[in-house]
Amino acid sequence: MFRRGLYPALAAGCVVAVCLGCAGTRSGRVKLAAQGAAPDDVALHPNPNAPYMMTIGETPHLIARATAQDAQNAGACDPDVLSVEEIAGDANGIFRSVKLAFMNRGALPCRLGGYPGVALVDPQGENIGSIAMEKVSSTEVTAELSSTRPGPSGGPAPSVTLMPHAVAAFQVVWTTGPDCSRVSRILVTAPGTRRIFSITQPLRICTGRIQVTELRLDEGDV
Repeated sequence: MFRRGLYPALAAGCVVAVCLGCAGTRSGRVKLAAQGAAPDDVALHPNPNAPYMMTIGETPHLIARATAQDAQNAGACDPDVLSVEEIAGDANGIFRSVKLAFMNRGALPCRLGGYPGVALVDPQGENIGSIAMEKVSSTEVTAELSSTRPGPSGGPAPSVTLMPHAVAAFQVVWTTGPDCSRVSRILVTAPGTRRIFSITQPLRICTGRIQVTELRLDEGDV
């Protein structure tokens, strides 16, 4: 009788222990993921229904999520709350492009628009001054990369409102070849600002020019 009663009790205890262990492990994983997640992942995959969002820094804390009223009253983006990352690339024959994006890492919406400033740096760390920057529309770039006829440019580039953690992207396009100028980094400035962001991008550029598109809202993965 003792042994018959003992086995069910042991089995029940094991089930409870396993459940508690699983629950503890799951809770621990969630906590570690939240603490160890990269800021870009947190920024681009927030809960849109949450009234608060978590700031990333030395002392993380909850802050109220920006409202539509905040967006209407948004001023120009302070470059100190911006970051720049490469999010995509494309190629078609000798044409190459890289897609870069500004992210608003501030707590409030801000406005950004127009064409970013772009400069190039050679492998020796010197600015390349012989390559001109041509402002083009996104439709023109799409046509070049897909070998189709370009559509209308659409007029001046409108400004966009960047909510906290939103992304505004643009493309840098060039032609390449084995005997063309070597570039190691792309230097980027937001329209109307002077802060320089450096993107490591080894490439070769021909024809002495690059094309830069206007800023557009984007859901790219930074």
